[in-house]
Amino acid sequence: MQFLAPLLLTGTVLATAPIIIHLLNRRRFIRVDWAPMEYLKLTLKTNKRRLKLEQWLLLAIRTLAVLALFLAVARPISSGTNLAGFLSVEGRASRVIVIDDSLSMAYRKTDQSAFERAQNATRQVLNQLGPQDSVSVVLASNPAAPLVRMSHLDESERKKLVSRVNELSHSQTGSHWMSTLEDIDRQLQEATFPVKEVIIITDLWQAGWTDEVRDLFDRWSQEQVTVRFIDIGDEPAGNRVLRSLELDSRIALVDQEVKLTAMIENAGEEPLKSGQALLTVDGNVTPVTLPEIPAEKTVSVPISVRFDQAGQHTVTLSIPADKLLDDNVQRKIINVRQMVDVVLVDGEPGLNPFESETDFLALALSAGNSNWQVTQAESSTWKTQLLTAPDLIVLANVDQLSKERIKELEELVTLGTGLMIFAGDQCDLQLYNEGLYKGGNGLLPARLQQVRDLSSQGLVIEPIADSPIELLKGLTPELLSRIRPRRFVDVTLDAGADSLQTRVLARWNDAQQSPAVLEKRFGEGRVLLWTITADKKWSDWPAEASFVLAMRVAAQQIAADIQRGENLTAGEPIHFELETVTAPQSGELIWLEQEQNPLELVFASNAAGKTTLSSPAVRFAGVVEAEWQDAQLGKQTQKFAINADVNDSLQKKLDEPALQQFLGKMPLKLIRYQGKEMDLTTEGTELWRYLAVVLLGCLISESMLATFIGRRR
Repeated sequence: MQFLAPLLLTGTVLATAPIIIHLLNRRRFIRVDWAPMEYLKLTLKTNKRRLKLEQWLLLAIRTLAVLALFLAVARPISSGTNLAGFLSVEGRASRVIVIDDSLSMAYRKTDQSAFERAQNATRQVLNQLGPQDSVSVVLASNPAAPLVRMSHLDESERKKLVSRVNELSHSQTGSHWMSTLEDIDRQLQEATFPVKEVIIITDLWQAGWTDEVRDLFDRWSQEQVTVRFIDIGDEPAGNRVLRSLELDSRIALVDQEVKLTAMIENAGEEPLKSGQALLTVDGNVTPVTLPEIPAEKTVSVPISVRFDQAGQHTVTLSIPADKLLDDNVQRKIINVRQMVDVVLVDGEPGLNPFESETDFLALALSAGNSNWQVTQAESSTWKTQLLTAPDLIVLANVDQLSKERIKELEELVTLGTGLMIFAGDQCDLQLYNEGLYKGGNGLLPARLQQVRDLSSQGLVIEPIADSPIELLKGLTPELLSRIRPRRFVDVTLDAGADSLQTRVLARWNDAQQSPAVLEKRFGEGRVLLWTITADKKWSDWPAEASFVLAMRVAAQQIAADIQRGENLTAGEPIHFELETVTAPQSGELIWLEQEQNPLELVFASNAAGKTTLSSPAVRFAGVVEAEWQDAQLGKQTQKFAINADVNDSLQKKLDEPALQQFLGKMPLKLIRYQGKEMDLTTEGTELWRYLAVVLLGCLISESMLATFIGRRR
């Protein structure tokens, strides 16, 4: 037992005061023999024993009251349980030690990170276990590959295991406790001994804990499985997180400005002053000025880069370091292309310039835009041609499509090709609804009703995140008011339409707020429906500068994205489709920025007959390169960017009541790591509240007993 205020224990000397007063009172009286007292003595003799008992009991209560008072103000703390006592079980046990190696374990508030403390704690636990027990040691991010599995450790094996624990590195994956515990459960089913125990060494950060673990803990409680937690985590004290680094558009072109947006979060209680981040593009470093970030806010930082060659390029952004370094970096593999292939299908060709349905579109997309290869095709010819796979297809006032051509379009859009549809007098609305809408299951975002005259005072852009025409919100109201269609095709959205898949992006500024532009996500592709024509028959908009901007912005946002899974989050496996038909025999995944063991690649043919490259889950962040030998092309490579799972950066730690909520019926057994070798003990409990209750009881008992003793008899 320890005391927080030991000097106040000197007051316990006053506990002798009732005894001293009692002895002094006895010496005050002088014995005088008096004849009538002899009769009184006979009366008292029968009650003498009871009177002495009452006096001694009253004296003891008064002494205890004084002792309780000074012990309480000295604030005693009960002694904690040592590690051996905490881990003790009856009989031989099957133990599984789980080491949390998630991203948050890199948090370094002192001279040791949480993961380094976890390694220390694991060593001490292993040293306390005897060879009679079977032991498994697993990492939370990779429980299916334990360091040891249900082994009886003699001294030499223990030293080897401790050495392996010392060499471990934390991963950059997020915590997923349900999947980890499910794997542990499978290992417990194979346990040899009936006494089963799981020891979880973790920082107890909240990320990764979900309510679904409660059912598993409840079953373990019924099966008499013991779960012990060793808390090695610090209380979070602020953190800045680079949440994401994303392309603003789906395509990046050679010699054109490529815009990205970085999202930076300040999870601390103090604002972060402006500073500098480092932008690395293919090894070339450039400083980026960061704005001041208010406390508990997230800001977006625009970034622009330019590439002079087509192909894969690596972009890395690093913000200033803090207590958790791994969430301060984002990497991006960008596939830069030489040009964008666009096919404009003209449903009403003309003889003179700007009489064809697609002439204004072709001018808007190609003028001064050498990276866009625009091909105009008459609909009658295009319907019979073999359909290629361009990046964007535009159907402008096309009368109708065959079922076969519609099926081909659906396949292309599902794979990522963009599709724009313009209305017109040639369009057969009924056939469009039957073939392209299909009751909401086709390519069209909405059902086409009828062509109507319109008196509109402009275009209203809806405030929708990730809208392909979001940049049009930057136009002045005057420019938007000049867009005045004379006719449009009225549409109806089904009441049950998925708002995430089908959206109205812009409306005409009329009394009904009629839809002007609609979007539907179809597989990996996006479809835009414009309810006016692409030429000047239904409006004069194609002759306006805002039409050029709208077409370019929309086309760039929905054109086919050739990102094929090169950017991943730590903890995910790689699945990449190759262009080769014959599957390579072998390959490996090599780390380019750090020293890690290569990962073996697996090649297989999928249901579509194409070859896929796969790897195990990649647990660390960085840039990796897959290498393999192709039978025809020789050595082939493909880069991948692996980013840390920043969801594990949640700045909140579970307290005991919150943890118990996840444990359900399982009793909480928790020990805290104090940060020194062999200093792993539970925290003692302050006892002053109990002593205050004892003091109150003594005072009440003394009053009642004194009244009872002093009564008339």
